[in-house]
Amino acid sequence: MLGTVSEDERTTLRRDPPSTRAHQPSLLLYHREGVKVVPIPAGAAIVVGRTWPSDAVIDDRSLSRQHARFTAKGGAVEVEDLESTNGTWVNGERVTRSPVALGDVVRIGDVAASLHTVTPRGAPDMSGHDRFITALEDEVRRAHTFGRPVALVMLRGRHVSEWTPRVAGALRTADRLGIYADDTALVMLPELARDAALARARELAALAGATHGGLAMFPDDGASADELVSAVRASIKTGLAAEAQARAPRFSIAPSNMVVRSALMRAVLDEVARVAQSPLCVLIHGETGTGKELIARAIHEGSPRRAAALRSINCGAIPATLVEGALFGHERGAFTSADRMTKGLFEQAHGGTVFLDEVGELSHVAQAALLRVLETKKLMRIGGDREIDVDVRVIAATHRDLEAMCDEPRGEHGAAFRRDLLYRLNAVVLDLPPLRERPEEIEPLAIAFLTDANAQSGRSVRGFHPGAMELMRRHRWPGNVRELKNAVERAVVIARSDLVGDADLPARVREGAPTAHHPTTSVPRDASVDFKERIKQQTRAYETEIIVEALRQAGGNQTEAARRLQMPVRTLTHKMKELDIKKTFR
Repeated sequence: MLGTVSEDERTTLRRDPPSTRAHQPSLLLYHREGVKVVPIPAGAAIVVGRTWPSDAVIDDRSLSRQHARFTAKGGAVEVEDLESTNGTWVNGERVTRSPVALGDVVRIGDVAASLHTVTPRGAPDMSGHDRFITALEDEVRRAHTFGRPVALVMLRGRHVSEWTPRVAGALRTADRLGIYADDTALVMLPELARDAALARARELAALAGATHGGLAMFPDDGASADELVSAVRASIKTGLAAEAQARAPRFSIAPSNMVVRSALMRAVLDEVARVAQSPLCVLIHGETGTGKELIARAIHEGSPRRAAALRSINCGAIPATLVEGALFGHERGAFTSADRMTKGLFEQAHGGTVFLDEVGELSHVAQAALLRVLETKKLMRIGGDREIDVDVRVIAATHRDLEAMCDEPRGEHGAAFRRDLLYRLNAVVLDLPPLRERPEEIEPLAIAFLTDANAQSGRSVRGFHPGAMELMRRHRWPGNVRELKNAVERAVVIARSDLVGDADLPARVREGAPTAHHPTTSVPRDASVDFKERIKQQTRAYETEIIVEALRQAGGNQTEAARRLQMPVRTLTHKMKELDIKKTFR
């Protein structure tokens, strides 16, 4: 949790944001894909339903075609059920016709609605989960490129319709709010360091009246969107103090309980058993999210060093100027903020194992210092004047081709990666296959994650609908096991029945969206990137995704798709030609 928020603090911070001071009532409709804001002009009626001719169309199977009518008259708003299948509910009571006041929660099927005095221009900017994750991935790439921090906050309380407008009204322009579940939201806070982010997160928690809160930081707690979501879920379970700096575990399944069904993974585990007993350095190669840290832990726990500590660090998530201090420690007074002596990971793991994740991201200076420690088994703290003996086994991991990096010229220091360091690290090389190459493990992994998610969230979801499982088997999982874990955890939280259905899965899994639009691998901090071209490509991908989705919902009917997109048919036709979409729907 973010910490206890007093009632006085909550009362002080809970205030109507400026965006809610307009006079025209608007209906905020909270659904799986986000929030739709529908103004209700005086004397007008707005019909909400699943399909046209409803005025506010939400593609949710729990809604009837025309589910409920909201009417504004005489300064009041009234809701009328239109003989819907699942009924209309106001504050928990089923109604045929009822007045609706500000703050009332209206349920129409699985969609929640609340009344606010919000104009479309001043409406809270809230995204559905899939769009929020895409925005988070984009922000993480920018943060990698420019060396900036990003904070991810999770807030859990009453239904999101009751408190997200207050939170949204308090956010900066660069911040972003996304709906995670009925009672949970995520907030992205770019360019805030940990202390400032924690203080800001506590303010937002007070505004929300949140019962639980969590915080994860890029780069400290994760180097990708999937890592940050896993970390923030872990922090909301375990609690988070202001001074907490430890990385949250990436996976909740212990190495001894690893799910292994494929011949590829059995071969990896056989080699793990063989190399665990040796003192040799091990280099694990695999894509982001494949479980490299789990394999490192399995090696450590199978080795004679298992009684000592295993210490881990993501080399790509620590600024180059801080890596040496993190690895080797510093003396008091070594730099301005060094008010005490601090041991680095190598000293902390004396007699045990150090796991260097994404070792290919180390700066040339840090590579030289690491090579010296590996060769001499001695280190010197920053600001120190004596060498310290250390006995550690090093396991490194990377998703990059280190051999190729040794041939890449990089500045005045030579190659991007030192060949002599590579020869030290790759005494044993383990190649970890991506999840798409071991599809037989998708189902058992999903079941294991479902069991874990049930225990964490207090749910009793008993399995997956066959259609949902088929979609998961067909998905390419570019984020690998971590992406699957995040998808299952959220599906369990939002599932409306005792089985996870198609609609509970992320859009990219349901629709087979091109994975190139949603990269989850970390981008090297020193990557040479044409920023304008990248923005252009991302904008094009985003426009394509929105238009394709509208066409899909409209069954390929361009007139209906244009109506959904609120643009002229001529504009839609031009965009389809420009983006080469037309052939998809012939």
